Amino acid sequence: MCGRYAIIDGRKVLDTFARLTVRDTTALFADLPRYNASPLQKLPVFAVRDGALVVRKMQWWLIPHWSKDGKPSATTFNAKAETVAQSRLFAPYFRASRCLVPADAFYEWTKIVPVADGPKKPREEKQPMCIVMKDRSPFMFAGLFSVWKNEKGEELPSFTILTTTPNALMSGIHSRMPVILPEKHHAQWLDREFKDTNELNKLLVPYPSEAMNAYPVSRYVSNSRNEGKECMEALNADSLPGNAASGPPRRA
Repeated sequence: MCGRYAIIDGRKVLDTFARLTVRDTTALFADLPRYNASPLQKLPVFAVRDGALVVRKMQWWLIPHWSKDGKPSATTFNAKAETVAQSRLFAPYFRASRCLVPADAFYEWTKIVPVADGPKKPREEKQPMCIVMKDRSPFMFAGLFSVWKNEKGEELPSFTILTTTPNALMSGIHSRMPVILPEKHHAQWLDREFKDTNELNKLLVPYPSEAMNAYPVSRYVSNSRNEGKECMEALNADSLPGNAASGPPRRA
């Protein structure tokens, strides 16, 4: 799954992905940096609306357009790549309402068991990990979006992030990872007239692990109300559970 990420610098996103020509980029700069973006928050998303590529703030938790009240009724901040084409909920958006979600990092929690120091059984803990590109460049998650409207015609745009099986780096951390799309696939992914789901499915693969890096961070990031650079600051070895005289932590 992907339940937390960071989006820091809108200008760096535009410079990195210069082919994404957008007229109004206001939403890409509003309320940034965000070091601890969480579900139900409104975050910048690239999507085609009314025939033009735009950046809009959307709620991270997809609300289907047919919802009666526009409120979350299922866990839809992620969608599984393996089943998205067959999903009654997600399939319509997979065919025609795809988006790109800019990010500089994402977080995942790995289970560890500190080595026991005495007769007590070691207690399983969760260590947050920050995953970035080795060159610290921003990247794009593959997303789907929906636009729900109330009785007054007011819009609530929302999105979900697709997840897939882990690459070699992520397999030691978690059983899932977000789909990160290389730039060469951005145009096809955003093209709402392209509806060949067999071809689209081929894009939903793990990103190459050799381009990525992962490191432990403070549990400060575990609280979605916390913000700031400290969310992404690397922990030194002595700060990790079990890294005293008892030895290094073990994966559960």
